[in-house]
Order: sequence, then structure tokens, then C-alpha cells
Amino acid sequence: MPYPPFIMLDGKSGLPLYRQIYEAIRRAILSGKLRPTAPLPATRLLSKHLGVSRMTIVNAYDQLFAEGYLEAKTGAGTFVAAHLPEEFLQTSGSGRREHQESTLTRKVKFSDYGKNLAEHSDSILRHHGKSSLVPFEHGVPGTEEFPFDVWAKIAQRWQKKPPTQILSYGDAVGFQPLREAIAAHLASARGVLCEVEQIIITNGTQQALDLIGRIFLSKTTDVYIEDPGYYGARDIFGATGARLIPVPIDGEGFNLQTARKRSRKARLAYVTPSHQYPLGVTMSLTRRLKLLEWARDRDAYVVEDDYNSEYRYGGRPLASLQGLDRDGRVIYLGTFSKTIFPALRLGYLVVPTNLIGVFAAARALNDLHSPSLDQAVLAEFITERHYARHVRRMRGIYEERQQILVGEVRKNLKGMLEVAPAEAGMHLIGWLPRGIDDRDVSLRAAAANLKIAAVSAYCIEQKLRGGLLLGYTAFNERLIKQGVKKLARVLDETM
Repeated sequence: MPYPPFIMLDGKSGLPLYRQIYEAIRRAILSGKLRPTAPLPATRLLSKHLGVSRMTIVNAYDQLFAEGYLEAKTGAGTFVAAHLPEEFLQTSGSGRREHQESTLTRKVKFSDYGKNLAEHSDSILRHHGKSSLVPFEHGVPGTEEFPFDVWAKIAQRWQKKPPTQILSYGDAVGFQPLREAIAAHLASARGVLCEVEQIIITNGTQQALDLIGRIFLSKTTDVYIEDPGYYGARDIFGATGARLIPVPIDGEGFNLQTARKRSRKARLAYVTPSHQYPLGVTMSLTRRLKLLEWARDRDAYVVEDDYNSEYRYGGRPLASLQGLDRDGRVIYLGTFSKTIFPALRLGYLVVPTNLIGVFAAARALNDLHSPSLDQAVLAEFITERHYARHVRRMRGIYEERQQILVGEVRKNLKGMLEVAPAEAGMHLIGWLPRGIDDRDVSLRAAAANLKIAAVSAYCIEQKLRGGLLLGYTAFNERLIKQGVKKLARVLDETM
């Protein structure tokens, strides 16, 4: 047969000639120009017509044979495969478009988990997007102050000649030296009582919460959650189908008495006791002890998210709730996203001893383990005391930045925003005059290239006065001052 006229070779193309021939024949088969069982020219004939070596044609044909587009018949030659799925053989571009459109609009049968994700996908992606790094995004550390020279030296030592074992699959619960370093740090800095075996390394707090949700929650479960509270926990626990029981936050933090009135069935409570997110309240000792008593009596568990306890500017960080627990009822979460940088994606769980096995198994199924080299570098960074020095230094820098923010707000936003200094944390809350919609202000601020979250965005049922979360840790004095001036213009236009 004559060589196919649809094969056009381009000498200037970056694709090898055999690949151009392969692509041309493959497109012809899928579009219907070459029908099933249609013959193809012999390799010698086609190479002569195209002016290329026979081996170029052989390579193209071999690829098509391997993928099932061609078949050979002894003594007869090469043919288009007789049995190609009809849905792949579209005879025109419009046919392909119609097929794609019908695929996009058809109803997908999800699992219960998939249904929950599909229903809330827009808000989940909005809540968990990438950082903007513009004032006043909160929860982002000042990475320009990180000792990257020290980090690089440690990383270079590991990467220059890494042990063979660390380049293979690692332990699901984490790199042992890192777990040992974390256990020692938690005992001295946070009063956490645990053995190394209880520590499980995760890819940040998000994965830790996901593991907890998968292990404990289902659509028949009630879970207590702070209101207002961290929407990462709200989204993850909600995706399991569990019923979220919002518990209002007052001056002493999580109110167990109110929680029990709303549900007697709950077996899990999520709290941020050392520095409530986002209001910054510290849970009183009385309420901590009552919460632990509830967990013991109800055979329940308390999830303690200790997301930024390192940054307390007045005295030492508060002791953890886990350190008060004598019955193995607290699951403790920590992260390095706030103290090192979020891209590291390393955090940890401290689980009661009777839960080690189930959490280790869930961690193994989730993604085997966190990157071993990153864990090794972090372990050395901690054991050589670089971590403690860095946190101590950043505590001073953040305290100074908080003072600058408070001063600028009081000077430029008097009567428009009330801000008071805080003893801990990475953001302040600016309270708006009553009647001002904080979500509207947040949207207007975004148009001015500011990222300021509204307090109401973190509420489920509780109605609070409009407020704005003002992050300051990632921004130097110049950016804070510029941001406050922009915010002044936004508020002046709003009021």
C-alpha cells in the first residue's frame, strides 16, 4: 500500500523522527482515519517514502505494537489492531468534545467521604490555599530570619553521603532520632509526659487530624469542636460525616458544661487550650481538669492542638493539658510549620500507649512515612540546640513586631479598630465598631492586597462582634506600617 499521507515529518521539531511517526499513526487510528484491521506499509517501503532509516520506522512500529495499536499477521504484514475500544475511536473533534462534555456532566457515585468533600470542595480549597505573604496574613513565620546557613550545612552532611538505609523505605512512625529529639524537647518545654514510642511523625497538623478523623469518627459520631475554632479541624472532621457539636468559647476557654447540654454522645473533643484559636483565650485549670475527668468517665479522648505554644512573650510557655493527663485520654498535636517553615510539612502526634498500634497502621497506609532526609536534618537541628536558639530569638522578634502593630493601629486606626497586646501567639484580633460586617471588610482588604481573615469566618453558631485577625510574625516594621495605612483607607471607605 502507499505510505500514509498524514505522516508529515518536521526536521526542526524537538521530537525524534520515530516519535513523530508514532504520534501520526496513533492519531490516525484514534481519529478513525485508520480503521481497525487496516493494513500498514512494510517498514522498508515506508522508510524509503519518508526518507528515513528503516530502524526509525521499526522503532515507531515497536512502540505501537507494545501499546496494542498494531498487530502482525504472519506472511501478511502489519495491521491496525482489530479490537480497539469503540469509545476511544472518535471520528471528529466534535465527537471528542461531546464525549468529554458528557463525561463531565454525568453523576459520579461517591463514597460518603467523597460526597462530603464534593459538597464542600470550594470552601475547603479556599481555607487551605497557598500563602499570599501579604499583610496581615496570620500563622506564617518570619522565614527571612531563619538560619538557613546552619540548616544547609546539616542538610549537606546528610545529602553528600547519606546512609543507604535512610534512602530506602523508613519507619511509618518516623525517624527514630527525630522522635527522640522531640520527646526530649516536649518534656522540658511543654511538660508533655511520654515515651519515644508514643510519638508519630506526620506531614503537619493536617495529616495528624486526618488520621484522628479516620480512626475515631463516622457519620454516627458526635465530636465537640470549639466555636469559633480552627476550620482545618472542622473541615477534616466534617468530611468523615461526623456531627460537629459547636461549643462556645468564653473567658475561660472551652465550656464543657455547655458541650454536655448539646450532646451526651460525644467521644471526642478538639481543643486548643494553651492559646485558643483564634481568640487567644487560655483554658482555665478548673476546666482542663473537668475535661480530663469527662474523658475518663465517658471513655472518650481529647485532641490537644498545641499549634503555637512556643510563642509566649510573658514568662515560660504554659504546661500542656497532656501533662495533666493520668489516664491516657489526651492525643497531643504539634507542628514545625509555625517555628521553622510550612513547606517542611513535618509535625507529630503524641498518642496514648494503647493507641500506638492503630495510629502506626493508619500512618503506614496514609503515605508510608514522611521524607526521611528532612526528618534527619530536623533531628540534628534540634539536638544541636539550633532549634531552641532560633525559637528564643524569634520570640523576641515577634514580640517587637506585635508592639509595632499595636502602636500603628492605635495611631492610625483610632475609633475604627480596637487592638490590645497579647501575651502569646502569632496574630492579634482587631475588634470593629458594632454593626460593621467583618467579612465585608475582609473582602475589601483583599482588593487592597491585604490578607485579613474575619473572626466570623471561624464561627459555626456563635455570634461575635466583627473582628479581624491581624498576623504580624511574617512582616517587618516597614510592611506593618504600610499595611496599617492601607487598612486605614479600607476602613475609612467602609464606615
